[in-house]
Amino acid sequence: MIRAMVMEDSKLSEFVLKISALWNDQKRREVLYLEALKKDSMGSLRKILTHGHFSALLFQKEIRWMYDYFKCFLTDKDLENSTETNADTVAYLHELDEKEQVAGYLKRTEGEILQSYRSLYKYLERDSESRRVVDEHLERISEFYEILSRQEIVKRKELSHVS
Repeated sequence: MIRAMVMEDSKLSEFVLKISALWNDQKRREVLYLEALKKDSMGSLRKILTHGHFSALLFQKEIRWMYDYFKCFLTDKDLENSTETNADTVAYLHELDEKEQVAGYLKRTEGEILQSYRSLYKYLERDSESRRVVDEHLERISEFYEILSRQEIVKRKELSHVS
């Protein structure tokens, strides 16, 4: 399934840590999108929130495959045991009332995750299955980023027309 990479042990270890962190980022995405869906004021944002939630679930599964392929069974822990959902992150989301505020917060989160994905490129061969998965995730998360950017701007435009 995933073509093996020839990489020194220290680089492989770094790569596995980055994959683990990326899985945790996707877990955070899953929780944030789900929590945002629970808010009453989301209206037209609900469809993108649902897509974001499901993509996070799918991406976690694909990242797990990569992690399981590259991890060292003797030293690297299973991803289930490393789940770190940041309570502060969710608490901040609960403080936001406007859908444009939620869109802005999710957009910033997506931007951070895009950077995490880009940091993987130095470890991946161009034609590997892992590279293809990372490219697909980057493309899809970039789409979410753009959509959320437009949703965030809607409120600013409304405010500038009122002034």
